[in-house]
Order: sequence, then structure tokens, then C-alpha cells
Amino acid sequence: MSDREGDIAMTTGQGAAGPGTVLGIDWGTTNRRAYVLDAQGRVVREHSDAQGILAVGAGNFPASLQALMATLGLEAADVVMSGMVGSRSGWKQVPYLDLLQPIAHLPEALVEIAPPPGMDGVRCRIVPGYCIVDESGTPDVMRGEETQIYGAMIEGGGDGWYLLPGTHSKWVQVEDGHVRAIVTFMTGELFALLSERGSLAAVVKESAGAADVQEAFEAALRVAQREGFTHAAFGCRALVVTDTMPAAHAASYLSGLLIGAEIAGIRQRSGGMPRGTVQIVGSPKLAARYEAALQFFDMPSRAWAPDRVYLDALRRLAGLSA
Repeated sequence: MSDREGDIAMTTGQGAAGPGTVLGIDWGTTNRRAYVLDAQGRVVREHSDAQGILAVGAGNFPASLQALMATLGLEAADVVMSGMVGSRSGWKQVPYLDLLQPIAHLPEALVEIAPPPGMDGVRCRIVPGYCIVDESGTPDVMRGEETQIYGAMIEGGGDGWYLLPGTHSKWVQVEDGHVRAIVTFMTGELFALLSERGSLAAVVKESAGAADVQEAFEAALRVAQREGFTHAAFGCRALVVTDTMPAAHAASYLSGLLIGAEIAGIRQRSGGMPRGTVQIVGSPKLAARYEAALQFFDMPSRAWAPDRVYLDALRRLAGLSA
């Protein structure tokens, strides 16, 4: 949820903050979203902007928080932050949790940090992420996604695979309330890069703004199950230049290849089709695209609204609900 589509600053809501005010910040790499809750857990204000950790820069986080609180009209608050703000490039590098720490225990795992100078009425805490090392010895990590998964579990998501699509699409397996696997795919980043430069860019740009083409998307899903991605990706260009596929279909085809590669990777790790319902937490547009792909392979899924599950988690993290 941290890196959403669009980066226009926006503040909504009204009402004065009072005792027990909570400020939740989903602080990602490029974007930041903030929610102000009153002592009863009701949303008083919301704010979104492009002040992700890359825009803020090292050493400037206390001042950035002060400016955000001024924008929101806050002088005091219990601040709970999640996402890349707890990374090496963020405000403070917070150690990853190991797999022995169940997701339900996140409220006890929050890491306290010093508030900005002169802000005695501010308490600052960061939600730690998780790190896992696979059988080959390669680590995989998440920061921010654990908060959304926690919220979905509060809503009744239960065990199974959680899918959080975006710039770096995350598949997280939960068993008995514990994280058992984290698998990250650079799907959104690769789509952007291949669409903007290189030999595929010319054909994909021709389909920019065109409606999604389900036929091309599904054809690419099939190809991705039997071909390596780099070969299949060249096929996207070859199909267009040989007039086998209209150029207007190229973006949908490339999207299908990338999402299909994700599903192929998860199927390989699961020894076939993953069991149970895949819980998707993402923007409506992305969630719908992944739901269509999973349905194509007869894999049941359920979509969760990112705002809703985040707020459920935030209330529990801040002690506003049991």
C-alpha cells in the first residue's frame, strides 16, 4: 500500500485532534499516506503525498514528520509508522523479525524511536518487517506488507497465501499465524522499465492508453507457464513485428507474461496449485487484474481493500481495539 498509483498531495477530513490521538503513517519508498484517528479509533483525517523515503532523504525525517503534523493540525499524537521508514534508507533501521514471532504479536514488537526535538507530546514507534532465508540461502524481506496482512487476518483472512501486488509484488505464506514464506517478484518495476526503454518499449508504447485485452492477457498467462520469461518477453515484440498480434495488445500481453511468471513461481514452490484462497491486498485495478489471472488457473481468491485492513491493523497496533 505504501507505493500507490499517483503522487498528488491530498488532505481530507475535519475535526480537532484531542487526547489519545493516533497518527498512522504508511511510509513507503515513493509515497506516504497518513491517517489520524481519535481515541475511539474513528478516522478524523487522511493525507497522501509523494514524500516517500527517497524524497525525504537521510536525516530529514524528524522535520518531515513535524511538517506533516502541522499540515494535519496536530501538536501531539501517538505516531505508528510502517513501511520503508524502518529500512536502512529510512528514519531508523529497525531489525527484521524472525519467523518465531507470530503476526498477531506485532503490537508487542513495535520499536520506539526518539520523537522530533521539542515535540514532547509525540510518541514515535515503527512496525518491524520480516526476513526469511529460503532453501538456497537467499533472503527475502518485507516492510509494510506485514501490517496489511495483520489487518486482513483481523478481518478473518486466516492462513494461506497473501498476495500484495505493486512495484515489488509480494507473496507471503502464513501458517498457524506465522510467516512461513516470502516471495518477491519485481513485476511492477519490470513492467515500467520494459515499457519505457529497450526493444519492447516501442511496441508497448503503441498500446499505451488502450483498453485491457483479455485475449492477449490470457494468451501470455499460458506462455508464461511453459517458457522462461526472457524468451517469452522477446516473443511479445516478435508477435507485433510479424503482424501476428496487433500492437494495441502488447501491454496486456506483457502484463500477462509478468503476472504469469509470478504464478508459475508460486506453483513451483507449492508443488502445484497453492491450496486455499489467495488473499489479495492491493488497489482495485491491480487486484482485479490478479483476480482474473488466478481465476484463469482456477485458483480462488479474495480481495481486501488496502485502507480497510491497514486501519484495522493500526487500531490494534495503537491499542485502540482488542
